Amino acid sequence: MNIEQRLNQVADSYRAQGYKVVVRPGPDDLPNFAKDFKVEFIAKRDDGCVLVSAKKSLSDLEADRELPRYAESTEKELGWRFDLMVLGSEIQPMPEKRAAKEPSEEDIRRALGDVQRMLQAGFVQQALIAAWAVLETAMRRRLQANGEDAGWGSSPQTMLNELYSGGVLQSSVFRELEGLFQARSAIVHGFTTPVIESSAVQFLVEIARMLLDESRSAKKIA
Repeated sequence: MNIEQRLNQVADSYRAQGYKVVVRPGPDDLPNFAKDFKVEFIAKRDDGCVLVSAKKSLSDLEADRELPRYAESTEKELGWRFDLMVLGSEIQPMPEKRAAKEPSEEDIRRALGDVQRMLQAGFVQQALIAAWAVLETAMRRRLQANGEDAGWGSSPQTMLNELYSGGVLQSSVFRELEGLFQARSAIVHGFTTPVIESSAVQFLVEIARMLLDESRSAKKIA
């Protein structure tokens, strides 16, 4: 089933619930608060309306920085909600090393802000994925500050092990991060997981901030 067929299937599922659906709505179809939104559907029913963003893959979802704003704006409007879904998984080739760059300080601040907006909008699983990405950046930087070779190709589990064995992470923190890494991997690969609490995402953010602060301090000393 191709992406267009999946889009039509999703649209039909809303119609089956009594919604009138417009696929790929333009500004004239969208409410005033969402005139600049790029969404795949708008679904209307007497008891409520829905804006739907349907992404081709999880990588597309993570790359769209407008989604937190869409969700936050929609949730403020009475009778409206924002639905987010992934149409289907596909294996994305890893970019060549020269195409993958370490995020800047500004990139990190923006990513952390995105995590908080996702949480506020109720997208806890998506926030977990985004928070884990920041944590991987933080782990690389912390290991680099120790003189370790961490960069492109460093696996999350290996970095966790090195930080634990080096005394950077306490055993309780290490075990918690291992569990969250498994949850993150399950979500990314399309498996269901137990309910993830927002506190788990905040825990990832706190550890990422700690590691980033420590790496900055180490650079100043050096």
